[in-house]
Amino acid sequence: MAGLVVWSNVALLALAGVARAGNEDSFLFGDHASMMAGAVIATASGTGATWYNPAGLGQNVRGRLELSGTAFTLRLRRIPDGLQVTGPQDARQAIKSTQLFIVPSSIVWVRQLRPHVSLGLGVFVTEQDIFRFDGDIQIPRDSSGYSNNVDGQLSGTILRYHLGASIGWQMGSRLRLGASVFAVYEKHDEFRKLFADATSGGDFETTFLQRLVDAEVSRLSFEVVVGAQLSITDHWLLGAVVRSPRLTVWEGASTDNSTSLVSRGPTVSAVTLTNVDHTLINNAGTGLTMPPRIYLGVARRTSQYELALELDVRPPIFSELRAARWAINGRAGYLRQLNATNQLGFGLFTDRGGYAPPRVFPDARVDYYGATVGWKRKSRVKLRAGERATTLLFSTTVAVRYALGFGESTTIRFDYADTAATGRVARIDDARVDVIYHELSLYLGTSLEF
Repeated sequence: MAGLVVWSNVALLALAGVARAGNEDSFLFGDHASMMAGAVIATASGTGATWYNPAGLGQNVRGRLELSGTAFTLRLRRIPDGLQVTGPQDARQAIKSTQLFIVPSSIVWVRQLRPHVSLGLGVFVTEQDIFRFDGDIQIPRDSSGYSNNVDGQLSGTILRYHLGASIGWQMGSRLRLGASVFAVYEKHDEFRKLFADATSGGDFETTFLQRLVDAEVSRLSFEVVVGAQLSITDHWLLGAVVRSPRLTVWEGASTDNSTSLVSRGPTVSAVTLTNVDHTLINNAGTGLTMPPRIYLGVARRTSQYELALELDVRPPIFSELRAARWAINGRAGYLRQLNATNQLGFGLFTDRGGYAPPRVFPDARVDYYGATVGWKRKSRVKLRAGERATTLLFSTTVAVRYALGFGESTTIRFDYADTAATGRVARIDDARVDVIYHELSLYLGTSLEF
């Protein structure tokens, strides 16, 4: 029984909270939003309105098809002193993840059903993360005979897709209303491994620890979005959007945890501990798993420029882990018409998650602050007489998004102070540590209006 008690400390390696990549707004959708840091609640009118404010579809007068993608996303994440060993010698090492990947962020089709009413269909990749945190500690043999080689890795993928339809209509000359329904599919795969090979000059001369965790979670949810836009004057606009709580109707999860500890010495009986369990990690269950979000925006738009400000509020309800505090975010964007074919845009944003403080490795809570800059070029092609449309309008957009994240993550610590005498390794409670993360993305978008 004593061995099992000590073993339970080591087994904590399986009991993690929710490992997160970014927050809910890691990517921007559509040319307009990518140039203005997403500050388009009051002014969205093209394909981006399908995601940001379906009321903006009421302004649409053409058919539109837009393909957009992130040419690359670079994520740099470092957990200082993330892996720690204490005992005859203390050592600590940072755990780092540097990943570069491509994200096909959205494809959207918009069609005018009748004057002042348009339908939008879209697929949005709202989260994609490929992560691999690596850490190792090498302690050379000292005069007492103690040495330790520790290697650990946490890798996996996080995916979230929104598939849905939107409708927007113009209610009179100044008011627009809209609604969207999205199906949300999420998938989280995670694999953890840790190997530690120690020697000592005590009764137990060798101790080998191995930990393997393989976890997978998939879930299907639904969200509803309602929005409004009001043109107060010819140049001033207001926008409001309410995104419903995320209703999860199905979740499938599996976790395989296995740990082995073997300690041997010439004068003592070997200590062999093995444990296999299937305690689920990263699961959220069904029901309301994310809180609602409320957006308010104001903008001034002229023929030469567009300036927009907006506020995003998410209350702490429905999830103790994902919504432990109020999450209040702001966005600001400026778009300048350089000439008849070129636009230049800038934006500032915050992406605060409102998550609970991290408790167990590899949990994290990070708030992001960043900026965007983008350029758009339009080309118009005239069609021959008799076609339904007189012109085709092609556009190409290039934008850059950078986000700096401040927050907390957790460390893992193993204690070998009594290993030489008992053959056992103690797992010390995880501690929080301050982290700084970096995200850099290059956005490429192309659209056709017909």
